[in-house]
Amino acid sequence: MSGHIMTPASCERRPTVAVLGAGIAGLTAAHELAERGFDVTVYEFREDERIGLGPEPVGHYPPVKLGGLAASQYSTVGSHGGSRAELRSFPGQRGRPRLPGRAVAGEHGFRFFPAYYLHTWDLFQRIPVYQCVKAAGGQASWEPTARTVLDNVRRVVTQGTTVDGKPSLVFPREAPRSPAEFLSIVGQLAELEFTVGDVQTFVARLLRYLVTSPLRRAKELENISAYDFFVGRDSATGPPRYSYTPKFHELLLEMPKVLAAFDSRWGDARTNLTTYLQLQLQMDRRDNKADGVLNGPTTEAWFDHWYRHLLTLGVRFVRGGADRLLPPTVDPSQQAHLRPRVQITLNDGTQLTPDYTVVAVDAPAAETITADLRGAGTGGTVAGLDGFTTLAPPPDGPLQPETTRPRPRRDPYAMAEMGRVPWDRFQTLSGIQYYFDTEFQLLRGHMYYSKTEWALSSINQHGLWENRPRLARDGHVSVLSVDIGDFNTPSRHLLDELGRGKAARDCTADEIASEVWRQIVASLTSNVDNAPEELLPWPAWYALDRGLIMEHGPGQGSGRVVRNETPYLVPIIGDWENRPGGEPWNPHNTSWTFVPTAESWLEDLEQRHVWQARHGGYQVHHNSVVFAGTWTKTFTRMTSMEAACESARHAVNAILDHYVWVGSGGTDRRERTTLPWLFPYGLLDQGLSSPIRMPTPAGDYCYIFDIENREPPDTRALRILDSAYCQHSLPHPVDTVAAPLAPPTYGGRP
Repeated sequence: MSGHIMTPASCERRPTVAVLGAGIAGLTAAHELAERGFDVTVYEFREDERIGLGPEPVGHYPPVKLGGLAASQYSTVGSHGGSRAELRSFPGQRGRPRLPGRAVAGEHGFRFFPAYYLHTWDLFQRIPVYQCVKAAGGQASWEPTARTVLDNVRRVVTQGTTVDGKPSLVFPREAPRSPAEFLSIVGQLAELEFTVGDVQTFVARLLRYLVTSPLRRAKELENISAYDFFVGRDSATGPPRYSYTPKFHELLLEMPKVLAAFDSRWGDARTNLTTYLQLQLQMDRRDNKADGVLNGPTTEAWFDHWYRHLLTLGVRFVRGGADRLLPPTVDPSQQAHLRPRVQITLNDGTQLTPDYTVVAVDAPAAETITADLRGAGTGGTVAGLDGFTTLAPPPDGPLQPETTRPRPRRDPYAMAEMGRVPWDRFQTLSGIQYYFDTEFQLLRGHMYYSKTEWALSSINQHGLWENRPRLARDGHVSVLSVDIGDFNTPSRHLLDELGRGKAARDCTADEIASEVWRQIVASLTSNVDNAPEELLPWPAWYALDRGLIMEHGPGQGSGRVVRNETPYLVPIIGDWENRPGGEPWNPHNTSWTFVPTAESWLEDLEQRHVWQARHGGYQVHHNSVVFAGTWTKTFTRMTSMEAACESARHAVNAILDHYVWVGSGGTDRRERTTLPWLFPYGLLDQGLSSPIRMPTPAGDYCYIFDIENREPPDTRALRILDSAYCQHSLPHPVDTVAAPLAPPTYGGRP
């Protein structure tokens, strides 16, 4: 086989791939691999929650739950066991709410798609919308239409915020179309009591970030917090160089918590600012990609169509989860590319040995099922998982030296053990859905409730659905999805038996439902104590996110919350390097990435059983195992649907490179693996044009979009110059009068 590269088309047997987990990462990996000729089976232990709850025949729904955290939540009255959420009467309900005739859909959070979700947008336009077609004999089949999931996206054009003691404000989710609109927005901003100096200082810091190179961001800004960056402090103990009014200072501390459970004082500046800028830089778009949500529950508007499309690509779905991954017995004298593959043991005892395994489960599960691989000395991602979820955060902060840290283990799902300190990399970001028996459309967009103790935000998503809920069938006509961004701050009104404020993490389901609604009402009515309750409708039902489990079963149970089965990974200063796995790699060579040396490449291969392409990217363990998920390193950086989609593409690209290496007899060690291209402005325009496909002998690489390449090209010259300064350990060129250095070259990109 030496010197000959096998491709899927030339093989007698297509390589088999087991994808563990049917979340967005797993489904994306299955999609991309199946399109390239691999034989893919997806394993998921959760059942679709709609099975058995409606009149639909067997086989109408997927056999397993698709979408992971992004899936719609279907709730029923009373416990039905398993992980199904309960639909509960709202405490103090006035009258008797109508019982729904079927499980009702709700969304955890906004489920919105901003402009920079380029991997997701690309995926949407490749998934046809399927329709049910009944033949003459009554047999039904699903047929693709000319529409795609991209056509199921609807534009969100407004966002609102409450203002303490004043009327709430509504802003457009797009740039002003006229001078009059601009002046109107400026006038509203004055209501927030921000000064011109506040805005000037804030914008100046954002501009400073935009002219900072990715290299300096990695070396410096990943180790300071977003708050320290905005106040111009080099470390937590250094003096601030910039000041803001108290109102603006509060916003700096509060805004990231609502955005995605980020903590301004502990979240790293690079992730916080990159995410914030991407959310704001595309406000001039007039299409659905500026800020979109789906026209129905996520499972119905996206995942059901995706499932049917994956079936047409030959993907199989099996209900079952992995119990452990067993390392093979390695003969050191055997050539590395011919060594055996990892064996999977499923929960029912079934054993599999596929050519490749994509581990696309959540981080705690990934750490658990790979324990045997770590015991065999496997390095890379697997070694990085040791303690990633089960080690308690250091008591003295995230930058505490490793040598002085205690090493106690914990249950990563236990509310009593995780998320207690703000620098814990795993926090609780969860939510609640309120169902109303009268029409209630607070805002046709996102709502942010300023100064709420539990950092609340919401959206009335049903107003954008094509098939809206009906009272006779669903027991409600409108639904409000609320995100709770802070489970640790005590409420000033909900007190325990000792008169102390209770945090959401210590409450029962009814207490959470009542207190979240109280905070929303108080925020909307400007905290006026005597505001009439009739200003807002009263919820008929509520459903707490199914990831929150109470102490008394069955189902979600009753009593206070004791488990969070969906811990949320947040960016913490100094923690990026602790994420398992290789650095993300961009096939267009337009991004900074880590490239292994020849010596480290051979050492990893022979001693740690870790293979990595010579150009860098994700790692392959024991010739077979790759990892995908929001907890891996991605250009997206924050935990999101986009990061899950991107990580799966990196995993697939690693499989393609490894497959070519094996097919070449272990001789393929190229550092450059794609055709040379010249891009305008020194970068690929990833916002307005389609990317150029990068080929491999086993199929095109998956598109990879680096969001930092989407920042304004006007700042690129200074970023390139700053790269040279940073490589020579010099301050930013804006801060020095030294003679300019020659720009660096790394694939021709800044």
